[in-house]
Amino acid sequence: MAHVPHSPCRVQHHGIGNAVRPVFYMTEYEEFLYATDGGTLFLVKFMGSIYGITARHVFTGNGFEPNRLFVTQEKYAKKGTLPAPVADVWYPSAPRGAAKDSIISDLCVIEFDKGMAPDFFMGSPYNMDSLPFGTSAEGHSLVVYGVLKQKTEIVHAEEGIAIGYCQLEYRDTTLKTRDAVSRQAETEFLAPAFSSITGISGSPVFDKTAGKLCGMVVRGSMLGKNSCIRFIDMFDIAMFLEGMIRGLNETDYVKNVPEYIE
Repeated sequence: MAHVPHSPCRVQHHGIGNAVRPVFYMTEYEEFLYATDGGTLFLVKFMGSIYGITARHVFTGNGFEPNRLFVTQEKYAKKGTLPAPVADVWYPSAPRGAAKDSIISDLCVIEFDKGMAPDFFMGSPYNMDSLPFGTSAEGHSLVVYGVLKQKTEIVHAEEGIAIGYCQLEYRDTTLKTRDAVSRQAETEFLAPAFSSITGISGSPVFDKTAGKLCGMVVRGSMLGKNSCIRFIDMFDIAMFLEGMIRGLNETDYVKNVPEYIE
């Protein structure tokens, strides 16, 4: 047993691809205003407010503090695009029970300033208050909507920023797991125009079979045409969001994970 909420699952147009943004940072150099070390984030609306979701490790080892995060107003950012006002970043701490030593500690939630206009992102966040989310299942077809670092270039001229957005198809291959929070997916790309999936950490994972948002990528590898990813279950992300919003010091919940082994 582990822990998360349950949400109804109905198939409809989801638009999760519109919610994706690259992880950019502001620099101190006028001629090089933006920088990136790779990474993806996505926007959600939950309990009436908008949040950014990404992987915590995209902030480590790159020399940039989270307060320099530059979340673009538009998906296809251009020179002069407005940044969202970031108020704070939140991480899970001291997980216990089935969550102890799990990948939930790699979750990062970005809180925006309460004064930000409700339509700042022009309707692009995934609305978890009305659209389905939940746990995927073994054998389900998945799509990762992310940003490939290999295909992203910040051009310091009038042409602006070239962002390597991608849609990568995987299949859930979680048969057994010792991590109640994570799931695994694999694929073989037919003719990839890239040799690395670096940059998709923090990407949303959408369950095409069930028609719901099902997680966030935290780990990934690619060898030749073959690729494997691990992602945090969206149920666990929702539970963290709810506890954070309610101001709870800790969140305990029950989750049925048939694949979980002690």
